[in-house]
Amino acid sequence: MRLNLKVALLLFFVTFQLFSQNALVVDDANGKPIVDVFIYHENKEDVAYTNEKGIANISAFPKGLVFFQHPSFHQQSIAYLGNDLRVSLKEKILSFNEVVISANKWEQEEQSVSQKILTVNKKTIQFQNPQTSADLLANTGQVFVQKSQLGGGSPKIRGFAANSVLLVVDGVRMNNAIFRSGNLQNVINIDPNALESSEVIFGPGSVIYGSDALGGVMDFHTIDPKWSTDNVADVRVNGLARYSTAANERTGHMDVSVGQRKFTFFHSSSFTAFDDLRAGGNRSGGYEREFERNFYVRRINGQDQLVRNEDKNVQKFSGYDLFNSITKFKYRVSPDMDISYGFYYSTTSDIPRYDNLTETLGPNTDSLKAAEWYYGPQKWQMHNLKLTYYQGNSIFDQARVTMAYQQFEESRNDRDFGSDSLRTRSELVDMYSLSIDFDKEFNSSNLYYGIDFYHNDISSEAFNRNIETDDITSTETRYPDGGSTYTSFAVYGSYVNEISSQVTLNSGLRFNAISLSGETTNQQAISSSMANIDLSNSALNGSLGLAINLNETNKISYNVSTGFRAPNLDDVGKVFDVGNSLVVPNPGLKPEYSLSYELSYQRKTGRSIFKAVAFHSRLYDAIVDGPFQVNGSSTVIFDNETLNVFAKVNTGDAEIYGGSIGYTAEVSENWAISKNISYTGGRDITNDEPLRHTTPIFGRASVTYQKKRIRSEFYIDYNSNRDRDDIPSSEIDRKPYLYTDNGSPGWYTLNLKSSFQLNETVNLNAGIENIMDAHYRPYSSGISAPGRNFVLAVRASI
Repeated sequence: MRLNLKVALLLFFVTFQLFSQNALVVDDANGKPIVDVFIYHENKEDVAYTNEKGIANISAFPKGLVFFQHPSFHQQSIAYLGNDLRVSLKEKILSFNEVVISANKWEQEEQSVSQKILTVNKKTIQFQNPQTSADLLANTGQVFVQKSQLGGGSPKIRGFAANSVLLVVDGVRMNNAIFRSGNLQNVINIDPNALESSEVIFGPGSVIYGSDALGGVMDFHTIDPKWSTDNVADVRVNGLARYSTAANERTGHMDVSVGQRKFTFFHSSSFTAFDDLRAGGNRSGGYEREFERNFYVRRINGQDQLVRNEDKNVQKFSGYDLFNSITKFKYRVSPDMDISYGFYYSTTSDIPRYDNLTETLGPNTDSLKAAEWYYGPQKWQMHNLKLTYYQGNSIFDQARVTMAYQQFEESRNDRDFGSDSLRTRSELVDMYSLSIDFDKEFNSSNLYYGIDFYHNDISSEAFNRNIETDDITSTETRYPDGGSTYTSFAVYGSYVNEISSQVTLNSGLRFNAISLSGETTNQQAISSSMANIDLSNSALNGSLGLAINLNETNKISYNVSTGFRAPNLDDVGKVFDVGNSLVVPNPGLKPEYSLSYELSYQRKTGRSIFKAVAFHSRLYDAIVDGPFQVNGSSTVIFDNETLNVFAKVNTGDAEIYGGSIGYTAEVSENWAISKNISYTGGRDITNDEPLRHTTPIFGRASVTYQKKRIRSEFYIDYNSNRDRDDIPSSEIDRKPYLYTDNGSPGWYTLNLKSSFQLNETVNLNAGIENIMDAHYRPYSSGISAPGRNFVLAVRASI
C-alpha cells in the first residue's frame, strides 16, 4: 500500500512537471517581461503567446527548435529540451506596426488597408517625450501643427484643419458643434503620458466617422490594462518628472494599473506648468527683426501702460498650466462579454492668446491694440461606458455599444488698450453620443457596420465688466444666446474582401442626417435675418480601395473616397471681431463635399520601409472665409467701430493636391535612419485664391543609435518658406501681424535626444531641442517656436 502511495506521488510530481514548463521572455535592455510574444515550434503546429507577466506555457511543445517573435524585437530561436526557458530579446531600433484599429474601428492587418495610416506607439511616445498631444503629432514629421499661443496646437492634415479633421478618443468623437474652422487647441486636453498609441488616417474618414473627417482622423488610444491569466493581480505603477528650459516647464505624471482575471483598473494624472516661452535668439533667414516682443501692457494706477520688454525673445504672457486625469474600470461579465467605464477630465488655467496680444494699431507703431486677451480655463470631461460582446452568431462575430457624455467649457476674455471694459464670452456644450458597431467575418472577407448618434446642447453667454467699478453690462454673445442644438444620426457599412492572397478590396457606404437650430433673443442681433437658425442636411458617402500586395515586399494601394462636412454652429451662428473685420452668421451656408483620390507605393522588408503617396481632392461648395453683406452693406458698426463684414461662405469649387515620401531603415544592428517629407497645395478655383490650411514643404530626417540600455537620436525638423502670393489675401488682410513682408520664412532646427535605462526601474531621458537657438515660426502660427531648449526627464516603473 505504501509502495502504491509513493508511486502515485511520484506520478503526480512527474505529471506536474510535465505540464508546467514555461517560457519567460524579457527585454534584454531592462529585464522587463514582454507581452504578446508569439512562440512557435519548428513543426509550426504548436504555438503560444506570453501573458502580461511575459510567461507562456510551452508544456505541450515537443523537444526541438522554438522561435520567439514580436514586431518590436529581433526574432530569436532556442533549443527546447523539455525544461523551463528564460529568453532575452533585443529590441529593434525601429518597429513596423502590423495592425491598425482606426480604419474600421476594429483591428485590421495593415497590409489589407488601402489608405495611408500613421501609427505612433507607446515606445515612441515615451522616447520623444512630448509636452502635449499636439507636440506628439508634430514630432512625427508627418502632421503639420500650427500654434496661435503656447497653450495650443492645431493639426493640419492634407489641407484641412480644425473642424475639418476629426479627433477621436477611445472610440468617441471629440469634435463638437462649436469646433471652429480657424485653429483649434482642444488636442491638448488629451494626455500623451496616458496613451498606448495614436493613429492618424490621412484623407477622408467620413464613411466610418461621419462629418468633419474631410482631411483625416486622429485616433487616440489610452492605456488599457490587460487581463491577468492567473489568480495573481498584475499591478504596475509608473511615474514621470520632466523639466525643460525654454518655458521653464515642470511636469509631473503618475499612473497605476491593476489587472486581474475579471477586473482591470487604470488611473493617470498629469500636471504641467509653463512660464513665458523664450524664442530663439539667432535671427536670420527673414526673421532678423520680425516678431520681436518689444513692449507689453501693465495696469499701473488704474491706467494701461506700455512697458519695454527687457528680453525681446521672451514672449511675455504666454505661460499657462495644464491638468489631465483618466480613470478606467473594466469588468469581465462572462467569457463572452465585458463592460468598461472611463472618466476623463482635463482643465487649464487661463491661456493668453499670444497672437492677439502682439497685434499693433498699425504697421509702424509699437502701440498695442489689446491690453488683455485670454481664454478662460479650457475644461473637458467625458464619461465613456462601453459594452463588448464576443459570442458570434449569424449577424455578428463581435459587437460593441459605446455610450458617452462629454462637457466642454470655454470662454474668451478681451479688453482694448486704454479701456476699462473687459468683455467675457463663455460657451458650454453638453454632448451625448451612442454608437453600436458590429464585425462579421465571412470566409475571406469582413463586414463592419453600425449606427452613430450624437447630440449637442449649446449655451452661450456674454457680458462686459468694468475692471475699476465691477459694473456689469450686456454685450453680443458669440453664438445664439437663446440656446442651440446640433444632432446627427448615421448608418454605415464597410466591407473588406480578400479577393486573393495578394489583393484586398475595401469598400464602404454611410448615410448621415444632421440638423442644427438656434435662436438669438438679444436685441443687439446684427440683423433680424440672422436671429434664427434652422438647417437640415444629409449626405451619402462612399469609399472604394484596393490594396495589392505584389509580393512579400511590395504593395500598391489605390483609394477613392468622398467626404463631407455639415456646417456647425461656429460656421453658421458666430459673431466675433478680428482686426478691422467682423465675422457674422450666414444662415444659408450649405455642407461642403470632397472627392479624393490616393495612390501609394510601399516597399517593406524586415529592416526597412519606403512609402510614397500622392493625393488629390476636389471640394464642392467649399466653406471659406469671404466678404459678406448685412442689410445690403459690406460694413457694419459694431462696438462703436466701423468694420468690414466677413462670413463663412460656399465658394464653389476648390482643389487640394500633394504627396509625401518616407523612408526608414535599420542600416545595422545599432544604427537606423529615417526621413519624411510632405507637401500640400491647393486653390479656391472660383476666386483664384490659395487655400488657408494648405502647408509648405515640411518634414523630419533623423539618425538613431541604439545599443542595449542606450538610445540616441539626432534629427532635423524643417519647413520651407511660403510666399505671400501663396497665402490667402483675406488671411493677410485680417492678420498682417502674423506674416513678414515676404510671407512665412522657411526654417530648420537641429535636435538631439537620448535615453538611458539605468536599471529595471529607472529610465533617464535628456535632450537639446533647437541646438542653434534659431528664431522661427511654423507657417500661420501666432507665436514663435521655442529657442534652445534643454530637456531632462526621469521615468520610474515598478
